[in-house]
Amino acid sequence: LLYIAIIAYLIYLFFRYRMRRLRKEQQRLEAIVDERTKEVVKQKDEIEAQKDEIEEKSHKLEDTLQELRSTQKKLLKQEREATMGKLTKGLIDRILNPMNYINNFSHLTLGFAKDLRENLDDDKENMTPDIYEDSMDVMDMMQTNLEKIEQHGISTTRILKAMEEMLKEQSGKVEPTDVRQISQQSIDMLRNYYAEDITSHNILVEWTKPEMPIVADVTADTLAKSIMSMLANSIYAVKKKVEKGLQGSEQPIIRLTVEPATGEEPPIITIYDNGIGIEESIIDKVFDPFFTTKPTAEAPGVGLYLCQQAIHDFGGTITVESQKNEYTKFVIKLP
Repeated sequence: LLYIAIIAYLIYLFFRYRMRRLRKEQQRLEAIVDERTKEVVKQKDEIEAQKDEIEEKSHKLEDTLQELRSTQKKLLKQEREATMGKLTKGLIDRILNPMNYINNFSHLTLGFAKDLRENLDDDKENMTPDIYEDSMDVMDMMQTNLEKIEQHGISTTRILKAMEEMLKEQSGKVEPTDVRQISQQSIDMLRNYYAEDITSHNILVEWTKPEMPIVADVTADTLAKSIMSMLANSIYAVKKKVEKGLQGSEQPIIRLTVEPATGEEPPIITIYDNGIGIEESIIDKVFDPFFTTKPTAEAPGVGLYLCQQAIHDFGGTITVESQKNEYTKFVIKLP
């Protein structure tokens, strides 16, 4: 029994030893599996990160290529426009010279026609009535044709010079400028240059000078020209309304206001008149080049286009609001 007990105990010890060895081996294998699993997971994460990085780089590369294509198209377009601008400018110079000859000679010939008419009147007694009347009819037709040639020649020259102005590179430095002072100078010029029209048509020019300077980053010369151009349009609009008899008892008004920046709103210049206004069907075209509601002989139709371009060049915006036979209001938001 003792031997049996000893043998059983030895078997038990061997079994425990064996189990301990198996447990340690299992733990070692589990540790190896965990370590390998962590390495695999880490490698997987690295691969996914690299994949995401590659995709991100691929997207960035695609965006860069797209930007390059867009930039290339813009550069090609600018180059074409510059080339066309040079060709057009050269063509304008070539056309202006003969147009000046046409205008000058038509004007001189009108003078000659006038002298010839006077000679015919002086020699009327030595001519038969039929010859005199035929000669005067011919003189009338010649004078009418010459006047039309001169009129259309001057109109064509005005359009060519307007095109030349459009192609001219805008000069001037964008710098902090007192808009109040520019507005004051524009009002003074308006009152001096159009003094006769203001008096004869009883036009009220309103300008309330702000108490403090209003400073904005603009090109002073181009802003002054733009304001003066729109004020001149206002003079034309109120004059036409008075001449058409549409004013009634209401006094013609031209109003210039300058408002300082408030919160998120930039400084604002407003030019208002209660003239003939603009029809709703064409108000979207007023800033288009060579579009005008005035007769062709009076304006080529580039004034507002140049104003818009000048204001956009220094970072501002311009909008128009109008009602036919009621009012027109231009709003310039400065940077």
